[in-house]
Amino acid sequence: MACQLTDFFSFLSIGGICSKSYLEQSHLPFTNYDTNIHLKNNDCWDAHIFHLIDYGELFYRKAIHTPNPYGPILFNLKPDLLINAQNVSMSNVSVRNEQFDWQACVNPISPDTLNACYQYASDISFPEKSLLKENLVDRNNIVGNVPEIICRFNQEIIPFSHVSLVAVDHYVVNNRQFQSWIDEIKVRAGQTFPLMRRYCPSSTAIHISMELGKLLIRGNVTIDDICQSSDERLRTWGTGLNNTGIFDTFAKHLQSDTLLPLHQGKISASTIDHLSEWEQQRSVALDNLSEKNAHKILTELAKKDPSIARRISTLLK
Repeated sequence: MACQLTDFFSFLSIGGICSKSYLEQSHLPFTNYDTNIHLKNNDCWDAHIFHLIDYGELFYRKAIHTPNPYGPILFNLKPDLLINAQNVSMSNVSVRNEQFDWQACVNPISPDTLNACYQYASDISFPEKSLLKENLVDRNNIVGNVPEIICRFNQEIIPFSHVSLVAVDHYVVNNRQFQSWIDEIKVRAGQTFPLMRRYCPSSTAIHISMELGKLLIRGNVTIDDICQSSDERLRTWGTGLNNTGIFDTFAKHLQSDTLLPLHQGKISASTIDHLSEWEQQRSVALDNLSEKNAHKILTELAKKDPSIARRISTLLK
């Protein structure tokens, strides 16, 4: 699962990974992708959506394609997390796609359905064992990152104890490695999960990341800008980017939801302290609500959000 710094910051403030619905209800910031409307319309606003592979991997291994469009911070989660799920399904069409349909696209998850997604048997060595079948992956479509695992949990926040590793991309902000910034914010929030710069055997990919980061901090960047760059490695990479939509989404949110907030000091180790304090005060206020008032508030919210209505229905059973 990949995210922008804006989302990572909110996760740290509440002590775990949560759905867009929970962030919205908590008045915490999150990345406003154009596909969020489909996530809501497809009744997945309160769900956790996971991918089986990292869609930025090819960029950092071979300097081709676009880095992960959903963000430069990659959560690797322990598989036993799914044991605690209230329900787990797998979709062959992204829930962020307006063509998504629960009945036509979603199937219960099982070892057989999972194994059928991969090119090779699970008992062979890495990295071959992690390769999905090519017909499942559409790297020319922002909603082509399938299959997707759709989960809901009784507890809406997934504790960071379920995180095996967080890997971050290779950028430099204000003459400091992005990984160093993120690690400091993580430590200030009191978290201890492993965090490192992502494995990158391609020195060209690292160079492109650092140069692209500098450009995005200065202003908007298009594929045409990349192709006309004075940097030869940027130009070569740009000529292979054949989908404007994916690059534009990637660049827009990397700029607005990660690089600029860090560059401008809007997100830092200091600001995590203030947000965490606000969240604690909010939790105390909610704990002091009477059951009658809490139910009244939830009922009003349910009129606008079907996921809340479903949750209330479950509580009343």
